[in-house]
Amino acid sequence: MSLLFFKRLLANPIRVGYLVPSSGFLTRKTARRIDFSKPRVVIELGPGEGCHTRQIVKQMNAESRLVLIELDDHFAAHLEKQFAGDDRVTVVHADALHLAEALELLGILNPDYIISGIPFTIMDRELRERLLAGISQSMGPDTVFITYQVSQQIAEHELFELFRSESCLFNVPPINVMELRKSAAAMNA
Repeated sequence: MSLLFFKRLLANPIRVGYLVPSSGFLTRKTARRIDFSKPRVVIELGPGEGCHTRQIVKQMNAESRLVLIELDDHFAAHLEKQFAGDDRVTVVHADALHLAEALELLGILNPDYIISGIPFTIMDRELRERLLAGISQSMGPDTVFITYQVSQQIAEHELFELFRSESCLFNVPPINVMELRKSAAAMNA
């Protein structure tokens, strides 16, 4: 655990959401879900100190683009410093609730992947529903939403359809990596 992660956890445990950073097993399992056989646009919500981000960047090809949406000032500054030399990575210091607006400002329509470990199940219901609606709104018909969660509750949400799930037992806590697509109901809304 880095000192930055520990400080941010103490400052705002609910916003950080986890007691320890994701394990290498989880970050590799998540990054492997992205097909970089051609250029991709990947959005990561709440990257924190960037442990998943580093795995994604390792696999990205030169034409791919990674946009990091981070609310925490300290994490955002850390990410900007960490990826300053990589023009494939853009750090946006913003709330994930404003995902659609952030993507519009960047000229991104229908990203290929949206990745997030934001712990939806421990959030206030209204906030969770607004956040999930914003993610769904930002997805095109081929966008894959990859999320890692303790519970599989999100797989049953009306806005998404689960098409693949895998457990990662070598993480604290053990966690599920899910790939979701926008549901037919959400497409027609």
